[in-house]
Amino acid sequence: MALARQKPPSAPKLYNGAIWVIASHPKREGSRLDLRQLKYFAKVVESGSFSKAANQLHVAQPALSQHVRHMEEELGVALLHRGAQGVSPTEAGERLMRHAKRILAEFSEIHDSVRGEAIAPRGEVRFGLPATVGELLAVPLIEAAKKRYPDVRIRVVEAMSGYVLEWLRQGKIDLAMLYATADPRGLAVHHGLSEEICLFSNATMEGLADLPKSKVKLSAAAKLPLVVPGPGHGLRELIEDAAVVARVSINPAIEIDSYSQIKKLVQRGLGFGILPRMAVNKEAEAGRFRIWRFEAPVLTRKVYLAYSTERPLLTAPRAVGQLSWEILRQLVKERVWIAELSEESQRPALYG
Repeated sequence: MALARQKPPSAPKLYNGAIWVIASHPKREGSRLDLRQLKYFAKVVESGSFSKAANQLHVAQPALSQHVRHMEEELGVALLHRGAQGVSPTEAGERLMRHAKRILAEFSEIHDSVRGEAIAPRGEVRFGLPATVGELLAVPLIEAAKKRYPDVRIRVVEAMSGYVLEWLRQGKIDLAMLYATADPRGLAVHHGLSEEICLFSNATMEGLADLPKSKVKLSAAAKLPLVVPGPGHGLRELIEDAAVVARVSINPAIEIDSYSQIKKLVQRGLGFGILPRMAVNKEAEAGRFRIWRFEAPVLTRKVYLAYSTERPLLTAPRAVGQLSWEILRQLVKERVWIAELSEESQRPALYG
């Protein structure tokens, strides 16, 4: 007697704004989840609290809790861990959250997708930038976007590159400029430029006569009283990686994460700094700082434009992403940013 072949579960389908889900619960043939429920669930997970989500959604908290409980009953699984410190998704909840993000993003894109690129982009774009990138890129980007896309509002969020990457993965921002892409899974990354990292001091620092005129080995720099960012900072990790290659140890005299504070400490003669060339170039041209390029090894840092490939990128972020690429390269060509541009093949094709 032949055994009937069991049909594999089908993918979720969209019918008139509702998601038909084949649930794993053996007593249920299927469940209906609508977009509103997915939106509510996503907001609860993102905020980590029913009360915060209720305030943001302008919904009564008991009603919001009831919506999520109905979803759990329909699907036959627990979606949230509930505790005194708030809520967090279960393993099933994390799977639903991934679907919810994609579905809600695709649904929100329908309007722009149907209108097409002939209609000017509009809406908010959340752009994550490391502070040093934001210092050079944020103002010219916002100015250019205001002229070209007046209906687009750019919200710039600054933090260290690692935090920016985390926000990008979580969907809290649409676009990012990053210094590191060691794990690019789920991301599109475009190498924009490579910037030089240099050693610098004030112009009257003791011991300058003992140093080479323009280039210095990392092994020689490691013997100096260094003022550098602390452990965990992206630039410090780059320096430490280079030190491993050079087989030397970095034992800083002062550790501080702020570039501006590093420059002030060096200016006062408290040590030698290591920063990107663009961060100290103005002072060097004015004669306040003396700069050495590194050799054996050369120290450079790459800057990437990045965005998620796990969520659709809407028209406004596409337009701003392409514009940011143009501004980035313009800054290098005008020597506002002392760096080397990447190959033209790295150029994104996001908009226009």
